Amino acid sequence: MIRHAPSIGIGIGLSLRSTAFGSAPPFSPEALNYFSRLDAAGDTTYVDYKQPLANYIDSLVTLGGAYWDDMKSATSFVGVGIEGVTVPLRDGMTVPTNNNFVVGDLDQLTGLKGDGSTKYIATNVAGTALLQDDASASVHITTAATGANKFYMTNAGGASLSLRSTPQQSLNSSSLATLGTVPTSGIYGASRASSTTIDVRSNNTSYSAAITSIAPSSNDLYVYSIGATPSADARLATYHAGPALNLATLEGLQDTLITEIAAI
Repeated sequence: MIRHAPSIGIGIGLSLRSTAFGSAPPFSPEALNYFSRLDAAGDTTYVDYKQPLANYIDSLVTLGGAYWDDMKSATSFVGVGIEGVTVPLRDGMTVPTNNNFVVGDLDQLTGLKGDGSTKYIATNVAGTALLQDDASASVHITTAATGANKFYMTNAGGASLSLRSTPQQSLNSSSLATLGTVPTSGIYGASRASSTTIDVRSNNTSYSAAITSIAPSSNDLYVYSIGATPSADARLATYHAGPALNLATLEGLQDTLITEIAAI
């Protein structure tokens, strides 16, 4: 009597065939590169959130330019473990440094929480990387800082970049703008595409002010600020620093990232 191996469904068979002969990868090269660097950093948490992270990266890649190719520094604090909060989204960016954040500070769905004192992310990017009239920087808030005049992002010493909780903003400018209300959630950032104007995004609203540009400070950029500078005890989902871009567009992509991660 001849026994035949059990048959398999045509769908499974085709799946096995496509795997055997090499089908298209499930993620883009840019997303796979990011995952590879997360692996190298020792992050295993991100595996459950691959698809939302890949979707976010692919959206940035599609926009290109300031959103991806020319971005100076950007990481995600959602969808990753503590090892992944300093892994840049794009290979070739400067690698940030985690100062004093621990596992308990991180929620994969909502991000990384500062302590208003000793915990900060050093981007290791000099302020001069943000060109005088072509620059932007932002954080994505999921829980706002407590107290007035706390720094979400700044140069060392608050020289020419300032995103404060009062709110007050500057970007390659010597004077502060005071645009919008105290940020409660979403992107809080500034963008400068000319020598005469600074654009601010806060509480899902866009603002603009006539503030003349100055040469950027050479001091490094910090998230949550540092040392004696009043730092934010906020919870943040991500940050970025680079050329000028549309902060509302970036906010929409980050809202989608956070929503998709929360759904998992």
